Amino acid sequence: MISVNESSTHRPIRSFVRRKGRMTSSQKSALENLLPKYGVKYSLDLGLLPSSLLGNPELPLIIDIGFGDGELLVATAEEQKEINFIGIEVYDAGIGHCLKLIDEKKVNNLKLVSGDAVDVMKFGIVEKSINEINLFFPDPWPKKRHHKRRIINNGFIALMSEKLVNSGTVNISTDWEDYADQIGDLFSKRGEFLEKSSASRDISTKFERRGISLGHDIFNFTYELISQ
Repeated sequence: MISVNESSTHRPIRSFVRRKGRMTSSQKSALENLLPKYGVKYSLDLGLLPSSLLGNPELPLIIDIGFGDGELLVATAEEQKEINFIGIEVYDAGIGHCLKLIDEKKVNNLKLVSGDAVDVMKFGIVEKSINEINLFFPDPWPKKRHHKRRIINNGFIALMSEKLVNSGTVNISTDWEDYADQIGDLFSKRGEFLEKSSASRDISTKFERRGISLGHDIFNFTYELISQ
């Protein structure tokens, strides 16, 4: 995901590093055979996401950015059939695993996008069309020199505010305290979001469980768009 900075003329800073992680044969097969059925590989040439990915326009739309292995996303979509879900992820192994789950469980209100979330949000989705955005345990980039790679920055917050409907919400979770401090500070200085109580989740993510096993506290944030 690219750090959003309209004024920068330098090479964009990405919040991810593409690496060839291990993929099982079933994940590779799912990526090759199921992505065309349940999603799309995004590029700037594509422009707006196909309407087939957005589902019933009469239903609310939730975007899940960086869904990891997709376990939480698929379970949530199964429970909330009256909502359209789009998951955005850059790592093939996670996408392949999630595609397998969608196919096995026959989830028809969830589509996946393989690509940079900033590109997808900026060029693939029209303004005022998203009801909720989830960023559960984004890469914390813990080293100070890498903090500039963190996806949650002023530019990305502004981008989310453009795409959310009025009273739309952003849900964020992290197990890194200094990232939590940064998130709270960034949102507190903006006038268009109001912090709300975060709803509890019945299912934890892989990264949440790992954070807990390391003795980390979990920090949850929910912000409502109140003006734009």
